Amino acid sequence: MSEKLLNSTQAREYLKIEKKEFENYFKSSKEIKYSKIGGRFWFKSEDLDLWNKLKENRTVILTLKEYEKCFEFAIKMAYSTKASHGTGIRGVRSEVQMSDDFILGILAEHGVQKFLKDKYQIEVELDTEVHPDYITEQDFIGIRENNKLRKLKMGVAIKSSKWKNCYNIIPPIEYENSRRKSDIYIFVRVGLPSDHLFRILREHSFFKNVKDFLEKSEGFRKIKELKNIPIWIAGFSYYGEFGKVTEIPGQKFDNGYRYVKAVGEMHNSDEDWKKLIKSL
Repeated sequence: MSEKLLNSTQAREYLKIEKKEFENYFKSSKEIKYSKIGGRFWFKSEDLDLWNKLKENRTVILTLKEYEKCFEFAIKMAYSTKASHGTGIRGVRSEVQMSDDFILGILAEHGVQKFLKDKYQIEVELDTEVHPDYITEQDFIGIRENNKLRKLKMGVAIKSSKWKNCYNIIPPIEYENSRRKSDIYIFVRVGLPSDHLFRILREHSFFKNVKDFLEKSEGFRKIKELKNIPIWIAGFSYYGEFGKVTEIPGQKFDNGYRYVKAVGEMHNSDEDWKKLIKSL
């Protein structure tokens, strides 16, 4: 007897994820397998199980203490003299906006570091110093072996994104510039709530009146507690595997083109990661 197929609504409820995320994961990134029959999308529960198991195996949890360490670093970065050294995609930004941008990337780096150590027993070293006058060109500065730091044979870039996003998007300066480009691009989804700073301040005397008001009032969202941050290492791509495009579904790139790779096309099996680790 053939396995019963699930429609989109049934599949989303089976996975217990938001509608927008689910549609992104199968329509755009194609990381969830499906069949299209009679103009409708159908899913096998075994395919959903495989995707969900891979997601769980590729997700690490950063503690509140680890988050605070990353956010402290992000604030220092935002106040550095080269805080605007990024790609300039979002134009002029305030210190709060810049620290919010930096925190995603820093959390992603620490998440990958934790993932590689827990899963594959390799200790990569991150640059944990703030350099006010320049940006570190690669995200890994070495591998620690026998209490000694060894240089990497390849350049590695870690790219962070929000939980629902499904493309690793690299600006030209980070792909074409010989000093900025990397050999490996790791794509990471960071489960950081947009109100994370308010959640940290919810018990502060300055902020407690606001929290108490929201909790007692109807028609207002509550400020939840921030306990931990899930980091989903979605996969990696080698330099040369990206497509040069002017747009992706729902977004047309300003000022030309970007280099793009969908999650469903990335390397992400245990064999892929082991092969990568051997080459570092």
